[in-house]
This record gives sequence, C-alpha cells and structure tokens, in this order.
Amino acid sequence: MKLIFFIGLIAIVTVGLFACESQPKEKSDKESFEDILNDPSVNTKEVGEREGIKYFQVEKDGKTGFRDLDGNIVIEPKFDMAEMFSEGLSAVEVNKKWGYIDTTGKYVLQPKYEYAGSFHNGLASFRANDKYGFINRQWQETIRPQFAWVDEFSEGLCVVRNDNGKHGYIDTTGKLVVDFEFQYANKFENGRAKVEINNLWGAIDKKGKVIEPAKHKYASDW
Repeated sequence: MKLIFFIGLIAIVTVGLFACESQPKEKSDKESFEDILNDPSVNTKEVGEREGIKYFQVEKDGKTGFRDLDGNIVIEPKFDMAEMFSEGLSAVEVNKKWGYIDTTGKYVLQPKYEYAGSFHNGLASFRANDKYGFINRQWQETIRPQFAWVDEFSEGLCVVRNDNGKHGYIDTTGKLVVDFEFQYANKFENGRAKVEINNLWGAIDKKGKVIEPAKHKYASDW
C-alpha cells in the first residue's frame, strides 16, 4: 500500500513540474512592446494610408527600425528606440543619446541629447541637464532648456510645466503667453485647450481666457 502511494506521489509531482515548465514565461515590457509593433493587425496598410503614415516601427532583437506599409524593411532595426516619423524626421536613441534620422535612415543630427521629441510646427523638444527646450530644423536651440516638462506644439502653442508642477503655454519663440496656473493642461485643438483647475476640468482660449468653466470631473467627459 505504501509503495502504491509513493508511486502515485511521484506521478503527481512529475505532472506538476511538467505543467509548470510548459507554461509560457511572462513577457517583459520590451518583448510586449515588440509584439505590438510587429502586429500586422495593429499597424496595417489601411491605418497607414488613412492616417498619412509612410513607415511603421518594427522591432527585432530588441532594436527598432522601420517598415513600409507593405511590410518591407526600409530602415534596418539598429536603434535602441525610435519615434514615429513626423515632418520627415524620426528621433532615435542610441547608447542613451538621442538624435534624428531622415526617411532613408541617414543621420541628420548625430545622437547628443538626453532625449529628443518629434517635430511639430517646425520645432522639436530636447532635454539637456534634465531641462527641456526646443530646436528647429536647422538644429538651432531656439528655446533654451528651462522647463521641467514640455508637450509638443499644436496650433502654435505648447504646454510646458515649471519646477512647481504648474502648467502654462509658450509660443514658438519661447514666450510664456498663458501663465503657469493649471494643475494640468492639454494641447490646443480648434482654438481651445482643456485645463485642470482645483481638480476639475474646463477650457481656455489662446489668450488664457476661460471659455468653459472648470466643472467637469474628467477631461474626457465632454
């Protein structure tokens, strides 16, 4: 009886170990991101044509490159990270430094910044010494790094955050046109932007005038 019980116990343990080994390992964030980028159901030709996207990112062995809408590799995966192309350029990271490439994969600015963002309204954000500023297409630092965080330009204005965690807006010259007075702020769309005041959301115009009282709990509610 004891022998039968012992044999049965060994069988249970063996099956348990086999089951554990056969379970798929949990994927890392990098692997999950790679799966999304390489998923044809996400990055389809239809989506690209509709959104005006020429190239999609593609991941291979932890490196990022680009493919066209038919799935052909046009820029070999060799960057640690790469932003979507915007205004004909992509911000890419190599060895923890960021620069820019054109649609042929050629560097137009060698990696040098702590971070670099996409171009919008002819300007792109960059980070140096933990502060954000902006460069133009001639690689001039037109707005010196001075902000704790920045968004991207939209309709000629950009959300920026100061060291106190307050948000305001600058124009393309770097001039503060809407003061730092919001808990959070969204980019401008159709001449207005949603802003958070005292934990409620409202909207302002480009001069900072409130055109929708802050009475909404969530920015997505209206």
